[in-house]
Amino acid sequence: MQSSLTSRLLELYHLHPSVSTDTRTVKEGDLFFALRGDTFNGNAYAAAALEKGAAFAVIDDPDVHLPEDPRYILTENTLLALQDLARARRRTLSIPFLGITGSNGKTTSKELIFSVLNTAYKASATRGNLNNHIGVPLTLLAIPPDTEIAVIEMGANKPGDIRELVEIAEPTHGLITNVGFAHIEQLGGLEGVRVTKGALFDFCREHEGFIFVNEADPHVALAAGDYPRRSSYGAVASDYHYTLLHNSPEGMELEVSSPRWTEAARFRSQLTGEYNCMNILAAIAVGEHFGVSLDQIREGIYQYVPANNRSQLVKKGHLQIWMDAYNANPSSMRASVANAFSMQKGRTALILGDMLELGEQAVDMHTAMGAFVNTFTPAIVIGVGPLMKHMIEEIEAPHVWFPNAVSAIPEVAKLLQEVDFVLIKGSRGIALEKLAEAI
Repeated sequence: MQSSLTSRLLELYHLHPSVSTDTRTVKEGDLFFALRGDTFNGNAYAAAALEKGAAFAVIDDPDVHLPEDPRYILTENTLLALQDLARARRRTLSIPFLGITGSNGKTTSKELIFSVLNTAYKASATRGNLNNHIGVPLTLLAIPPDTEIAVIEMGANKPGDIRELVEIAEPTHGLITNVGFAHIEQLGGLEGVRVTKGALFDFCREHEGFIFVNEADPHVALAAGDYPRRSSYGAVASDYHYTLLHNSPEGMELEVSSPRWTEAARFRSQLTGEYNCMNILAAIAVGEHFGVSLDQIREGIYQYVPANNRSQLVKKGHLQIWMDAYNANPSSMRASVANAFSMQKGRTALILGDMLELGEQAVDMHTAMGAFVNTFTPAIVIGVGPLMKHMIEEIEAPHVWFPNAVSAIPEVAKLLQEVDFVLIKGSRGIALEKLAEAI
């Protein structure tokens, strides 16, 4: 049941359907929510938002409230008010909502699925990485009213995060890409990751929704249980299974089989890396479920071009740089390294940055990464970050270590002079994109 405040905010939202939490980007007619953080208090900027043209400012600090100015709306908690408004707005939309979470690949899967669905529907999807307790409400409030299908990405940093987000977004469909080592420091090991991410499937079960299950991942399969309203992919016995036919820095081709089809179908993608085949299968499964034709699915998959440092190919002279430095954990880094050497593009170098948020296992996992890298033959391995020093100490090939990206900038171009292909992979906090710019 909606509170009187939420009902009022929903009425105002229908008159002013644009929400802002940042005075730097506030526009005429926006609803401004003054959020608080560890290092900021949006209440201090409420007056500035109104001066810039915001229609109303939602605040939770009585000291900045001007009762004589009806543009100020005082609440007990602006974040909860924002989330309640987003939930209320979501309930006005009787369309499919697909929630996507997972340790790796959720943004790529989201973009692929959006590209596929958009060939047949007016689809809307999470922009960028707005996938947390603030981003999901903003995403819901930014959905155009003529949208036919919404795709909502959901991220987790601590236990309970996904449950909180599904209670706001109320998805009718759910997809968990995989369960890996991302954020294990906060989530409490792989079991904690499975339970946290599994809240998406739990919600779908509770509300008789539909789930898409990566059966190649035993943790995802466990989270799905025997729930029957599903489409599966990844394993040989799944509804969709692939064979990789070609993989290069420029893209790949795979053959997909399904008991639902009379013959296998081929799909081309501008993505690279066999681990992206699972993201492509997810897009195929979702597209078919919603009645998108195979030709439209092919079109949607091929037209997606990776960007934002995610499996992004950059050419500089003779050197091919594979940027995959948006995020990193042990499973995704191993997949990226293996893929770099599977493409056989001449002398291959690795620039690997720290994998963050691994807690007490951080040193051991970086050391183990060194042993994994030794199973290949890199021309040179460049480690960046305090934790990567433990990996570099294990490396048998030529190697160099830098404490941070800035210290590596003056040297990196010289170190890669005799190299044909380089993988750049690390957690976002290491800022390895600075090295790509310096090459």
